[in-house]
Amino acid sequence: MTAVSHRAPLVGRESRRLVRQPVTWLIPVVVAATSAADGASDGRNASYWYSTIFIAIAFFGPLFVLFAANLVAGGARRSRAEEMLSVTPTTDTRRTWAMCLGIALPLAAAGVIGVAAMALIDSLNTISPDDQMTAGELAQLPFVLAGAGLLGVLAARWLPFTGGVLITFAAATMGALVVFGRFDSGIWWMWWTTGTTFENRAPVPGEPWLHAAYLAGLCACAVVAAVYRDRAQWTRLAVVGLPVLATTLVLGWLQLP
Repeated sequence: MTAVSHRAPLVGRESRRLVRQPVTWLIPVVVAATSAADGASDGRNASYWYSTIFIAIAFFGPLFVLFAANLVAGGARRSRAEEMLSVTPTTDTRRTWAMCLGIALPLAAAGVIGVAAMALIDSLNTISPDDQMTAGELAQLPFVLAGAGLLGVLAARWLPFTGGVLITFAAATMGALVVFGRFDSGIWWMWWTTGTTFENRAPVPGEPWLHAAYLAGLCACAVVAAVYRDRAQWTRLAVVGLPVLATTLVLGWLQLP
């Protein structure tokens, strides 16, 4: 209980830093601008707003959150405060745990709010069958958003130099387009959902609830890899990380045809 109570202020501080990060606030700005520019040929009906919320959570959100979380996670390094932090009573491991929780929890909560809004729209209106998502598909969205933030933290920890997050973004994008595109079943986006197609390809394989668990596993992998980054922690990284990675891979493998 003591460790949790000591960590809570750190978690809250990281959450506030993410909320105050200007890049985070580009999400509603870009979504609003895109919505305003969209002709909406069928009108701004229930299906339109349902899809708009989905795009905000699953596309624009992860794109900007990746960079916002990276800026938050790398703030101490850029301000040259790492030496000051190293002499504080809190260990680097606890700070990283707090950073991961402080970034992932508010993002997951934002995803839950978006999902609740989509479910409310669906319950009050008729949604186009092409847009309507199942409960399992909706359950994936908070993990997509939180996962992007955790990927930003992971990039800050393992690539602590200018441009590290751009390398991460390029690798993830090219990996999805080139590597996963070679599967006959279509593109399987690492942080993507089972209910969405890409460039008119066939939908990715997967059982929605299994895929939600798979995305949660990817989030756990990112946390473990970020927390146990230091060389002195690599034994713990292997002991904790390998079972988590194996479980995540099994959850992914079970969805392949």
